[in-house]
Amino acid sequence: MNQKLFIARDLLIIMSYSKLQKDALLKSATYLSIIVALIILLMKIFAFAQTNSVSLLASLVDSSLDITSSLINMIALRFALMPADSNHRFGHEKIQDLAVFGQSIFFIASSIFVIFSSVSHLHEKNVISNGDLGIYVMMASIAATFILVTYQSYVLSIANSNIIVADKLHYATDLFMNIGVIISIYFSKDFWFIDAVCAVLIALFLSFEASKLLRSAIKNLIDEEFSSEDKNKLIKILSSFKQDGEIIGVHDMKTRKASDKYFIQLHVEMDPEMKLYQSHIIIEKIEKRILESFHDSELIIHQDPYGHPEKILFREKLIDK
Repeated sequence: MNQKLFIARDLLIIMSYSKLQKDALLKSATYLSIIVALIILLMKIFAFAQTNSVSLLASLVDSSLDITSSLINMIALRFALMPADSNHRFGHEKIQDLAVFGQSIFFIASSIFVIFSSVSHLHEKNVISNGDLGIYVMMASIAATFILVTYQSYVLSIANSNIIVADKLHYATDLFMNIGVIISIYFSKDFWFIDAVCAVLIALFLSFEASKLLRSAIKNLIDEEFSSEDKNKLIKILSSFKQDGEIIGVHDMKTRKASDKYFIQLHVEMDPEMKLYQSHIIIEKIEKRILESFHDSELIIHQDPYGHPEKILFREKLIDK
């Protein structure tokens, strides 16, 4: 019971924020990420110059990408939040997917660079110096990153944005990465190769996470259909109206996403003897139910008289009683 009350309370808090307030929160998260990334980058440049640690180099490269990504995110989010206009009637949300796509490519390229640098250090048997300074810098980076991730989590609890989700992922992985760098610097005093091995592991982890973001962005950019989970959720909603006898079938349903916005269009087959006003009321009910599960969706629902001859590309199998 208490859990239900907490969920209801959180929903009321989220609903109390206007779109302008949510947009302002999203922008503030991008501004803070740039400030934090710049501070961390400057600290790591100084630490790398003093230590010559290749694992710290990997972390530094990641931080330079963080600030580049944050700048791209700030610009992309500014455009993505613009309302639809006469030239972009579906809105500007895909700018977010383009930004995530670009970031992913940068991350994969930087990972390859770090791996080559690490192999070179292993071959030359480079030993780091001033390890204590490197450890102190990484501890300061962890503290700054933790503050940023905490604020991003708060913003995402109020407003959704794929850009902020991607940005948070970068900095959340940085927390673990920085801990790994501290461990590698500490143990490299006795085992010189630990630093380079840790750098390779960080680079591989970065490329793995970047590849997941890349796949997600590509899916949205090429208008791939909803996931099976979302598709089944939509089918269940439509099936409930078939079970109530308000619709007969559904065909040519097409779905896609742009960032966190859903686009759904479908043809609903209805009794050909049904009055237009009655069919309109049913369509409004369907739209309301869909929007309850897929918030901020753009819907196009076409009414077809059942049995009318037409070319049908896809027929959806609805769930019977």
